Amino acid sequence: MSRVLPSVLTLMLLLMAAPASTSAQPRRTSSDIQAQIQKSADLQRQALQVLTEPERAERLIGNAYAELQTAMSTMLINASGQKSPDPLLKLNEQRMRQALSHLQQASDMLKVNRSLATASQSQEGTPESGAYLGVVRNNVEQALRITSSVLVF
Repeated sequence: MSRVLPSVLTLMLLLMAAPASTSAQPRRTSSDIQAQIQKSADLQRQALQVLTEPERAERLIGNAYAELQTAMSTMLINASGQKSPDPLLKLNEQRMRQALSHLQQASDMLKVNRSLATASQSQEGTPESGAYLGVVRNNVEQALRITSSVLVF
């Protein structure tokens, strides 16, 4: 019984301290958000260069999506705390959602065709045609064009 009490007290102290440490995170600035947008654009460019390696391209597209999603979420959180509304907020949000949609479509196309290629190889011994890569390329190029037009001040 005497061993349990110190453990319980230690656990209680840790739990009480946890919320205080999470609320002390620094607020992200517009330059932080712009850096995330730029990183997403860089990952999109890399994905375009490695489309002949679908698994690697899929990873890069997923990372680009995550960076852009985080940037958009941070932008929206920051805007909710501002006294004067950002006139570009709605336009930037719309653009970012469009770019995210294109990235999601590209990722989905790669996943579906990877599964089809695996099934085709196991049945026939020949790889699936790479014609779908044109659609993936188009989606990533569209996303990159849109992502490059987002400016956060």
